[in-house]
Amino acid sequence: MALSTAVIVAALAGAAVAQAPAPAGNFGGGGLVPPPRDHFGAGNAVIAVRALPGRKLEIEATFRGSCGGGEIAASTTVAEDGSFGADGTVRTTPGRETVTTTFKLAGTYTSADAASGVMSATIKRRAAGTTKSCRSGEVRFGIRRPDGVVGKPGAQPGATYYGTTSQRGVGPRRPIVLRISDEGDTISRALFGESVKCSDDTQAAGLEAPRTNAAIDSKGRVDDHERFTIRQGNAIVKVNDSFTGVFGETGAHGTFSLSDRTTDKTTGLVLRTCKSGVVKWTAAP
Repeated sequence: MALSTAVIVAALAGAAVAQAPAPAGNFGGGGLVPPPRDHFGAGNAVIAVRALPGRKLEIEATFRGSCGGGEIAASTTVAEDGSFGADGTVRTTPGRETVTTTFKLAGTYTSADAASGVMSATIKRRAAGTTKSCRSGEVRFGIRRPDGVVGKPGAQPGATYYGTTSQRGVGPRRPIVLRISDEGDTISRALFGESVKCSDDTQAAGLEAPRTNAAIDSKGRVDDHERFTIRQGNAIVKVNDSFTGVFGETGAHGTFSLSDRTTDKTTGLVLRTCKSGVVKWTAAP
């Protein structure tokens, strides 16, 4: 009788493992340090994941450190218990520098729509014969596959919302992560992956953020516009950014758009224009 019971227990345990989440689709999110720490400094990261058949994952992430950002791409598999991990070194060459990012991450799917974990990276940037090195620190991240349902109007106080945008990286959709103030009336900070197409037939990708402490009204709405000018030697860059959102207890969605125009200070001639178009985003706590 004891042997039969043991066999039954083992069979039940095996069935439980077999029922662990098998994710599918696009997940996004990341981790953000609380204010007043540097918005683009160490401890901030975004991560995008695409779950494919056979429990395979495509992962893209951007880490921030005091010396700048580092980007990684990796492939891995979700174990039967819902856990996954990846590590390695990725070298990229943005502009005239070489960025080497050595990373490690580990996470677990808690449902078919959500996962959380920890990741970290060391970033080395080499340009003009000089190398700068920094670390991201330990980043506790979350990712979601948001369904677009907002629920009762108003952001969850102190919550973090994780999600994806309608833009795509190499594989997954680009990620977004938003931190809500303890009072629930502002986005205390946020980061999202973005890309713009430019008039010189180039495409640039990076991290962007809406205004710090963008107000959320009583109906959960955010409408933030920023216009500013950057002077770079003889070039003048005029930037026009827009970010909107609707927040509820179970989710959020909105749009963003980014554009800039670079002109020659002396002649007034337009050197380059870049724009993202209107990009949709969706997130969930």
